[in-house]
Amino acid sequence: MRSKAKKKFSVKDFVLEKKNLPICIIIVAFVALFAFSGITIAKNSADISRLEVKRDEVAAQVAAVEEENAQLNEVLESDDKNAYIEQKAREKGYVKSDETVFYDISAGE
Repeated sequence: MRSKAKKKFSVKDFVLEKKNLPICIIIVAFVALFAFSGITIAKNSADISRLEVKRDEVAAQVAAVEEENAQLNEVLESDDKNAYIEQKAREKGYVKSDETVFYDISAGE
């Protein structure tokens, strides 16, 4: 009885056989494709997270500006807009032409 010796599987022998070359190329291509896909997905996930944070910041700014616009529209639509304009002018240091201005110089001491 002849015993057939089982040939050990060797990756090196598999790769070096010419008939297996297309299979090896396909395997390497798939490995490269999966690696590229994984890296791209990880990068896009990081970009999405960063952009979501920025979106939330911009949404907060938009809400603040909309609230300020609503307040200013209320002032414009009210009968009291002249008083509001005068108040804002006084906050900036403006006075009427016929007013006497007094400066408190003792407060700086």
